[in-house]
Amino acid sequence: MGPLIILKCIDLPSPSDTDRRALDQRLRDALGLDPLHIPLSLLRSVHSIISEKRELTCVIGRTGSTYTLIDIDRSRSYSIALDLGTTNLVALLYDNLEQKDVLTCSLENPQVEHGSDILTRMHHAMTGNGEDLYRVLRNGVNTLIASLCRGAGINGRDIHGMAVAGNTAMTHFFLGLDVSTIPAAPWVPVVRTPGFFSAAELGLDMNPEAAVYVFPNAGSYVGGDITAGIIATGMHASVRTNILVDVGTNAEVVIGNREWMIVGAGAAGPALEEGVSAIGKRAKKGIVYDVEIGDGGISCKTFDQARPEGICGSGMVSLLYELYTAGIIDQTGVLTGKRYITEVAGEKAFSINCDCEDALFITQGEIQNFMRSKAAMFTLLLTLTRSVGVSFGDIERVFVAGALGTGIDAKKAAGIGMMPAWPPDIVKPMGNTSLAGCRMLLRDSMLADVADRLVDKITYKHMHDDPEFMKEFRGAVFIPHTNPELLKV
Repeated sequence: MGPLIILKCIDLPSPSDTDRRALDQRLRDALGLDPLHIPLSLLRSVHSIISEKRELTCVIGRTGSTYTLIDIDRSRSYSIALDLGTTNLVALLYDNLEQKDVLTCSLENPQVEHGSDILTRMHHAMTGNGEDLYRVLRNGVNTLIASLCRGAGINGRDIHGMAVAGNTAMTHFFLGLDVSTIPAAPWVPVVRTPGFFSAAELGLDMNPEAAVYVFPNAGSYVGGDITAGIIATGMHASVRTNILVDVGTNAEVVIGNREWMIVGAGAAGPALEEGVSAIGKRAKKGIVYDVEIGDGGISCKTFDQARPEGICGSGMVSLLYELYTAGIIDQTGVLTGKRYITEVAGEKAFSINCDCEDALFITQGEIQNFMRSKAAMFTLLLTLTRSVGVSFGDIERVFVAGALGTGIDAKKAAGIGMMPAWPPDIVKPMGNTSLAGCRMLLRDSMLADVADRLVDKITYKHMHDDPEFMKEFRGAVFIPHTNPELLKV
């Protein structure tokens, strides 16, 4: 166990008549690391550096079973954890010397100009426009790197490592690989376990020899973001069976333990994504994560207790629960109450008046979108657990990531039929597990081996045309369900 990037100070004796070792051998002997790869770019500059100093700080990357000398005589060293989201790119800067997080930056994935969903982007690439997708993504990642450097007051050459996770298509775009085999039978990607690359190979604006690890995928629909998420939860090492629910552009559910894992995916995510609802936002300062509707009015809880500016996924769950229990919507999600009801662009809407200059509105259409999303989420959980003979009561821990991963209320989620009635103490909000898994790898490079082995035990169950999923979905579109017994644990 050890970090992805290590720094080692050495004292390098000068050559003499009695010591005629080549400069690369002197470095190898002084560092005592085997096997050690020294890139050609460093060999070209090593003489000028060594001729001026005997005491040197060497930056070394643990690239799988090999050590790689990344830089010499550098006093600062940082790494980046990068989540390649379909909707947003998120990067965290990590100080390798202080072993602490420095700052996090995010931006909208610039590929949205070629399609908001991953399938549209892949089809665009398959019509001879792949370079467009590669270029804009690379530019977006480099924009994030520049933002991190500005924020920390450092140079791109000070960044010596990176861990990257994204779905299978995003990983292929990042690597500049052909995506045409991903959405078509037999759904075989170009690469499953990408491993390590240099920053120069990927066109990244950081130290050219920086070690970049890309998390592996288990197939076309189980990407490196899920692999990183599994590692972040620790469920890959658990004796008991756990569940990871990751809601993003799609909803993915992982069930398993250290012996086996199964993953299913469905379209439960879009109604929780930023941009689908007019007020939908990612969890950050000023975003509503909990709502209460009482006789005295509406109260909202926001991150950092700031003035409300939008609502995140967990806030949407809370809002739907409160609308239903207050009698403002019926079992089908239709606005039937009179309180706080208005019109927005000719459509019936609910006004969320909670201490904000302009009220937040959710329209009838947006509520119906969310009803379908909550139904798909529960049906995904029900169908997947049944497929492996596991009951809801067999689950030790439920990890919730993505759009629901910050501030979800387990009782309210069960109240609208989005999740079973699990005891709140076993439901653990996890935030961005893809980013968290990348960060963990920066601190423990051995997790690269764990991740590469992990994908061998993952089975994917296709849900889009599963007959049981389609049958059970119809009952789940109601609040909480046409058969509430199914929600019991």
